[in-house]
Amino acid sequence: MMESADKAPLTVTYRRAQDPDGASASVVIRFGRTCGVERKPGRLEIHVGLEPLGRDTDWVECWSLPDGVRGETGADGSLTYLRGRDCLVGCWHAPLDARADPEPLTECAYREILSGCRALGFDHLVRVWNYLPAINDPVDGQERYRGFCSGRAQVFEALPEYERILPAATAIGTHSDGLLIYFIATREPAARIENPRQVSAYRYPRQYGPRSPSFARASLWQPGPQAAELFISGTASIVGHESRHVGDLEAQIDESLHNIGALLEQASTHHPVRAETPQALSLLKVYLRHAEDAPAAENHLRARLGHHIPWLLLHGDICREELLVEIEGQYSERLCEALAMP
Repeated sequence: MMESADKAPLTVTYRRAQDPDGASASVVIRFGRTCGVERKPGRLEIHVGLEPLGRDTDWVECWSLPDGVRGETGADGSLTYLRGRDCLVGCWHAPLDARADPEPLTECAYREILSGCRALGFDHLVRVWNYLPAINDPVDGQERYRGFCSGRAQVFEALPEYERILPAATAIGTHSDGLLIYFIATREPAARIENPRQVSAYRYPRQYGPRSPSFARASLWQPGPQAAELFISGTASIVGHESRHVGDLEAQIDESLHNIGALLEQASTHHPVRAETPQALSLLKVYLRHAEDAPAAENHLRARLGHHIPWLLLHGDICREELLVEIEGQYSERLCEALAMP
């Protein structure tokens, strides 16, 4: 638990790449043409192979532990990690080219991630980001994303009551080599939140692949009795289990924001969390299939959300070919009343 309600175990911000305050961050996530991870004393640098888009691309993502504390870094095989008192940040990376079936490597990755988290004392995955190349290309008769889902599901579905422990997650196609997975794990479980407008991803019908995607729509981490960290998974223009508004970027953005609003409504209904609309989020990350859509996406997002929410706009492939955009979010709150622990 935190020593006081006003100290978050992990603070996430977007900063200019040359901002000197970024040099003190425990984790720095950089976006560009390559995937990988660098371990330094008390610090991780994660490189995601997605190119920034929009009017202003000179941004990095910084995660800081409280009071400038430096966590303990280490490595075990393909897993690199930074361990704080209340959370573990890890990154798993290995070569994967755009022609290989990602299923066996994904299964290996998740087995090593879960094993590593348990060995370090952090049994619960709260939030996971998955990046792999050519996510929509076929291999062995199926889309590579479906192979990724099969590898991940084989690990989670072997666990007791696995649906109750699934993390919030994002899976996006990069334009570079390598399977890159980074995550936040905690000592205590998070609350899982589903969207009543959507079929839970882990219950998708077989038409979307031999194994359903293994993630929750959102997770609410309660790092202290008066703190909440809400992580919203990559969210797209899907109602029920079907894609909507094929070919219409603005309508897909609107539907994605509608889905995020439904998740926030669920969170505020069942927990004393005060974010009820997407405009209240702390930050967003927006993935676009087509780089040329960036100006239209920026203009529409500004019209819908205003100028107060920081976001990153990134060029990446979405898990279904007909989807043009995917949006994820985070909301951090210090509460005046205690949350009921799950």
